[in-house]
Amino acid sequence: MGLLIMKRVGNIYNNLYDLNHIISVYNRIKCNTKNKYRIEQFEDYFCINIVNIYNVLKYNKYEVGKYNLFIIYEPKQRLILNQDLFNKIVNHLVGNELINVLEKSLIDSNVAVRINKGTSYGIKLVKKYINELNNYYCLKIDIKKYFYSINHNILKDLLSKKIKDKLFLDVLYKIIDSSDEDYILEYARKHNIILKKGYGLPIGNLTSQILGIFYLNNLDHYIKEKLKIKYYIRYMDDMVLFHKDKEYLKYCLDKIIIYLKKYDLELNNKTIITKNSLCFLGYRFYNKNIKILSKNRRRIYKKLRLLKYKDYDKYIKSLNSYYGYFKIQKY
Repeated sequence: MGLLIMKRVGNIYNNLYDLNHIISVYNRIKCNTKNKYRIEQFEDYFCINIVNIYNVLKYNKYEVGKYNLFIIYEPKQRLILNQDLFNKIVNHLVGNELINVLEKSLIDSNVAVRINKGTSYGIKLVKKYINELNNYYCLKIDIKKYFYSINHNILKDLLSKKIKDKLFLDVLYKIIDSSDEDYILEYARKHNIILKKGYGLPIGNLTSQILGIFYLNNLDHYIKEKLKIKYYIRYMDDMVLFHKDKEYLKYCLDKIIIYLKKYDLELNNKTIITKNSLCFLGYRFYNKNIKILSKNRRRIYKKLRLLKYKDYDKYIKSLNSYYGYFKIQKY
């Protein structure tokens, strides 16, 4: 199934229960947690909580705790699985080790989650490719229900080819399988979200984001190395291939559809070939212009209006953070 031959990595698990590492991860999570009450609760028994995490991991006793479930509707309906701080810290500890292991096998233009290779880097690549090609066709691929469709057995097989540390894999597999609980499947069903056992990753976990960029890693290499697509970018399940020849992109699409069947995935109706334009990463690129998509602009303005009257300090912070987002429009 894979194109890559890489020495399997061991001796990972012991890194999870380093006390300094646990505290460092907690401090990062603390800075990004909006619910200050949860922080206060955790810090009321800070030493006990940190030592509990240490002991649970050191003695290989970790079990994934129950999720808090809720639905978001912007930018589209999604089931979010939220963890308490104890489980979130463990998830980040596992995620940090996981990305360290997988990083070397990922292509440069896989632009989600990774340090210094996020959305802004993806936009930089799009601009670079458009400038180099001048006239081009773009095949934009989108996978149907990607996070809900990831096959656990296939994912575990891919991971076992990279990692030989059984204890680390055991914890990782528990996290992967944690979306199989009956209470989650029932909650999803009540909200008309199709989930089934053995499929899907918990949206909200750091590990899920990392596994999401990894699951199609072999496809990335297939596109770059076998199909010889020089200009290619992927953000999770959104893929764009640039080429001068429209017919060759059609050929690539047929090959990719066949390849995706190995991963139990299929494309949705957003997959399209365009000329000298594309919508990607929240922007519309056409010729050598770039504009924020109207739906994103409306969503941002709506959020800012609500914040302005609800929490002025957060409004100012959000306004400053969106400044960079709007500034990208300058080519």
